[in-house]
Amino acid sequence: MTSSYTVDNQGKAIKDSVTMEAADSFDMGAGHVDPRAALDPGLVYDMAPLDYIDFLCSLNYTRRQISLLTKEPVSCPKSSFEAVDLNYPSFFVVFKSGNNSIKVSRRSVTNVGAEGNVLYRVSVKSPPGVNISVEPQTLVLKKLYDKASYNVKFESNRRSPSASESELYDFGEIRWTCIDGGTQVVRSPVAFTWQSSN
Repeated sequence: MTSSYTVDNQGKAIKDSVTMEAADSFDMGAGHVDPRAALDPGLVYDMAPLDYIDFLCSLNYTRRQISLLTKEPVSCPKSSFEAVDLNYPSFFVVFKSGNNSIKVSRRSVTNVGAEGNVLYRVSVKSPPGVNISVEPQTLVLKKLYDKASYNVKFESNRRSPSASESELYDFGEIRWTCIDGGTQVVRSPVAFTWQSSN
């Protein structure tokens, strides 16, 4: 997912097969699979079974429903885990109605690309009216399987759509580029939507 590509063999945006317009994240997911890059992704977003249980609990599945999947009894956490807290490579952000809506997410990555020191620097692409800021802007991982965390703040200065408008979606991305110790680019697609003002 993080090593896929979003341009064709001429360097142009991949097109939607129906409209022939530039495809967005809903049309193509994270992009086209690059098998060679997938063998050496650099960073991965690790998750354990408990993370998935917390995720299902946050979506209001019952313990009985979740136990059908786990084949053993489960208990939902008392903490306020939200679906956006799942340590997943992509982001889906729902802004509240009105201007100046802010959402914050935290992610953790694991170095699977190099034995020694690696340094990654972040870059972001935001649609108009949305600001994406990442802290820290660089990640230093000192050995293989070393972990690092970062926070992302999404801020919208765009008005919410009215009830008469169709649902409004927009897209961006976060890229971690290895600038020392490797050549990997670790991409996370971001999808945004706004709650209707009515």
